[in-house]
Amino acid sequence: MTFVIAGGGTGGHVTPALALGEELMRRGEKALFIGTDRGIEQRLVPEAGFELVTLRSRPFIGRRPLERVTSLLALGFEALRALPILRAHKASIVIAVGGYASLPPAFAGFLLRIPVVLLNPDAAPGLANRILSRIARRIFVSFPNSAEHFGKPERVRATGVPLRRALLDAFADAPDPAADDSRHLFAFGGSLGARQINDALLAAAPKLDKARLRIAHQTGRDERDRVAAGWQAAGFEADVVAFENDMPGRYRWADLIVCRAGAISVAELALAGRPALLVPLAHVGGGEQRANARELERAGAAVVFDGAGFSQDDFAETLRALLDDEARLAEMGRAAAALARPDAAHDVIEECHALLETERRAA
Repeated sequence: MTFVIAGGGTGGHVTPALALGEELMRRGEKALFIGTDRGIEQRLVPEAGFELVTLRSRPFIGRRPLERVTSLLALGFEALRALPILRAHKASIVIAVGGYASLPPAFAGFLLRIPVVLLNPDAAPGLANRILSRIARRIFVSFPNSAEHFGKPERVRATGVPLRRALLDAFADAPDPAADDSRHLFAFGGSLGARQINDALLAAAPKLDKARLRIAHQTGRDERDRVAAGWQAAGFEADVVAFENDMPGRYRWADLIVCRAGAISVAELALAGRPALLVPLAHVGGGEQRANARELERAGAAVVFDGAGFSQDDFAETLRALLDDEARLAEMGRAAAALARPDAAHDVIEECHALLETERRAA
């Protein structure tokens, strides 16, 4: 039995894909990855010990009309190229993890009458997942409310976002910080940082408690020196880094986290049980980060400032008020922890096996 895991391009797609691959490896089952020839899966999948086949898929969102036509034709051609790959590996099921790279293998699976299932890590589906939802036998979502985006709710399972075993273990093993009278704020904007978050925090600095607040700030490579100088000028001895190497430790250390709202960050917040002030990236996909942030806000685990534009004065006042309200932070942390789904990879594979058994009996 071969599970084909299709998709890639970004960490938001590759991380859950690798988590599923690790679960299959633990069970002694075979996983074949099909991704792009440009995405980070080219490095991460072989490093994790899995076989990777790449196709020349290209995005078509945000392209000029002629480029869209060319991209769509290329997707069709790559779907035809995927047909012999699935046959040669005797694929039993195709798990599409999102992104345009998942389209050709999923369509090839559909043409071969191989069950296709869809993993939708974000609260709302992007364009590729909206397309694939029409052919998917099962749709695995991060939040129960995500089912409303897909027809035929009987196909939908709320499993959460699969996370890699090393990350789950790191969160479980990260020690709680020693108790003190200070407040701990951890801010980051993804691996490349986020200037919008950096600027908002520096603008808020004069309104924050210099005596009680300790700050850890991942800025991104190009912003580190500027942000470090800004915190110093405001009177804070902040721990400012371009890239944070111990994310689980920082989550555990923090009383409040300021960050974007990508699917992996949201899943990590839940896993760590930490409250958040979220600034979702506005100009990405179809508003997936906004939808993720609103789910945490609806659960009482986060406060959201729309990344499309907000008042830095309002942001500063909200940040100060949260840091001063220990009871609210604790309540938000409990709400975040209630959303954690550490068994997501296991549950997705179990559902796939159940689907395959149903298909076998019906044959």
